[in-house]
Amino acid sequence: MRQCKRHRLQQRRTLRAARCVLLLLLVLWERPFPTWAQEPLPTATPDEAGVIYIEVQPNDSLWNIAAQAGLTLNQLLELNGLSENAFIQPGQRLIVGYGPPPATATAEPLPTATLPPPTPHPTQPSPRTAICLLAYHDQNRDGIHDATETLRPAVAFTIFNETAVVANYITDGLSEPYCVEGLSKGQYHITRSIGPNEVLTNDGNWAIRLRQGDVALLEFGSYLVSPGGEALPTATTQAVNAPTQAATAQPTPPASSTPTTPRNATVFLLIGLVVMTIFVAVIFLLIHRQLKK
Repeated sequence: MRQCKRHRLQQRRTLRAARCVLLLLLVLWERPFPTWAQEPLPTATPDEAGVIYIEVQPNDSLWNIAAQAGLTLNQLLELNGLSENAFIQPGQRLIVGYGPPPATATAEPLPTATLPPPTPHPTQPSPRTAICLLAYHDQNRDGIHDATETLRPAVAFTIFNETAVVANYITDGLSEPYCVEGLSKGQYHITRSIGPNEVLTNDGNWAIRLRQGDVALLEFGSYLVSPGGEALPTATTQAVNAPTQAATAQPTPPASSTPTTPRNATVFLLIGLVVMTIFVAVIFLLIHRQLKK
């Protein structure tokens, strides 16, 4: 009898435990799982030309910009004519898509009063201050743009100063040199993109100082090599129907366009420190001998 009672008690406990487990499973099944989805970005609006841009933030990379815009990395690079190792700056704008331009509301014209004609006054035009850019196939690899060397398309330029990005431009290989007009005097930095298997024949990062009225023409040369290291042939297309700005404006040489050379300054500083250390050691030894005498 006692064994039967114990067996029944054990069966009841087992049934109670099974019911508790079933209730717990039902509660967990009906409860929604938490989500950690990333907050959607605000909808970007196209500009007047129907182009959608995204502004580069600090610590941004091409990978996370493509992810934020819902693009693949290759799509983002094709839209902007960049390579995977392209240099981007905070404040720079990248193309992430195209859309219909916003509709502009046309206001009804107001009646205008008839005024006497203004008295003409001669105005002195402000001097032209600009930076003109081009990229070319440097076939002889001498870093100088010859008349027979063709222009290179799909090279992305970024011009920025100490405070913000001034302009972005991607070459088409036909209408260069392209001039960024209306600049004020001051220090500017110019960087260019580097494509796969592309070797530069002059510096790809320039720093120049413009005075009012200066027009700087910067020519960036490069050539392509095969994976084995052999130079690839270049196209023989020539620029046709260049824009009026590039044809009529003859840019003057830059005031002071010199590539930055931080390595040379570091070497000179180290040599100066070594010479000064040896000089101090010699003086110390002479004083020490005099004191011994």
